[in-house]
Amino acid sequence: MERTVLYQIQGNIAIITLNRPLFLNAINRDLKLRLTEALTRLDDDDDALVGILTGAGKAFSVGRDLKERISDEASGISPSSRDSLSTENTNLWSRPAKPVLAAINGYALGGGWAIAQLCDLRIASEDALLGIPEARVGLLPPFAPELSKVIPMSVVLELGLTGQPITARRAHEIGFVNQVVPNEELMSTTISIATTIANNAPLSVKYFKELVYLAQDVSAEDLIKATHIRYTQILRSEDATEGPKAFVEKRPPRWKGK
Repeated sequence: MERTVLYQIQGNIAIITLNRPLFLNAINRDLKLRLTEALTRLDDDDDALVGILTGAGKAFSVGRDLKERISDEASGISPSSRDSLSTENTNLWSRPAKPVLAAINGYALGGGWAIAQLCDLRIASEDALLGIPEARVGLLPPFAPELSKVIPMSVVLELGLTGQPITARRAHEIGFVNQVVPNEELMSTTISIATTIANNAPLSVKYFKELVYLAQDVSAEDLIKATHIRYTQILRSEDATEGPKAFVEKRPPRWKGK
């Protein structure tokens, strides 16, 4: 059986591809499991500094495989919220510590939107359509409530209540998508941005991402404390000495990530 998620290293970038193109990368149990494994592998992979998530074929992902759900019910398998909720948070998957970019091609619907939401930056092709259509099929999008931390609540409500998709351009206007590019430039643009990130100091990138997400969930006092701890760790790192030294010597820095 063909692998439902591919993991490939290109330089110091891990390209993770949802690989059910004949089913528009609908999320079945195997794809969910393999994606969980790929995201864990990304954080454990010393060769990868940044990840890119994309979909094979004409879609990023159309979300939950409803045919599998119907088959389950016919077989007497009762649906459970655990099918769509992580044990740690309301995301389908735990967010990796390393930066992850979404290269959104075609449809990103329901669980496909959730995968894009998991990523830190989102680059979309001009023909991409993004939406949260769960209400149209009698379901609930468990990832959507925390989306109001990213885009205006009125837009979250519009997406969830109408179930209608929006264009990549509108997704950019509301701040969900970082860039919209011609279809043929999607991967090259995303790889270029990922390479720029990978060229920066790994600890600086890691701690900045950590603190930005922490700021969404803790008090200002707790954020200040966490920032002080991380900033002290950065100042005491070898990279904090290497960066200024390389700048003065007019050469690329040789990061050690410590």
